[in-house]
Amino acid sequence: MFWLARAWPSGQFDRPDRSAKAFPVGYRIQMNQIIMKKLLTTLAIVGMALSVQAQVSLADKIAEAETGWLIGTWTAEMDSYTLTLTYKWALKDRVISSHLKTGDSESFGLIGVNPDSGEIEQISYDSKGRKSEGTWGPKGDMPMLKTESKSDSGESRRMAVAFRKIDENNIEAQIFEVDAAGAVGDFSSFSFEMKRKKEKKE
Repeated sequence: MFWLARAWPSGQFDRPDRSAKAFPVGYRIQMNQIIMKKLLTTLAIVGMALSVQAQVSLADKIAEAETGWLIGTWTAEMDSYTLTLTYKWALKDRVISSHLKTGDSESFGLIGVNPDSGEIEQISYDSKGRKSEGTWGPKGDMPMLKTESKSDSGESRRMAVAFRKIDENNIEAQIFEVDAAGAVGDFSSFSFEMKRKKEKKE
């Protein structure tokens, strides 16, 4: 490319000086401004992408599945005790706490969205030393928790519970068996109805 070279008195050709001194100050400032604008635009696009991902909250998933009716306190009269189950927000839009109380046992858990998998997960501990881990998903048109619990002696137990909405104040809990491969049975092994407990007015 002849025009990119210049002739010196000796007759030899050399490339043009491309050092910073070869460009006017105003030109260098203009180029720096263009580079900064491109960098800021790139950062803004990345920030918007991260913001969209961050918006997928537990509240969003509940709204999409239309299962917000499950939040509250529910009771069921069993043979020798009253079962009480409560779901309430622990951190706005992000974390729900669960509290299950039966005749001789009590457990507390937290429910949230795993940022890596996008699954709704629950982890609980009970008064008998058991730890339970599970995931929430659909069972037909019912929200269902599939869980595995382990005792301090290493004993493992799997089960799933799905909730069917009867009306605003009544639901049915359906218990399903879960095999070693994690497959949930097609039909519930037993079920019982629960009533919404009215909140006390402060």
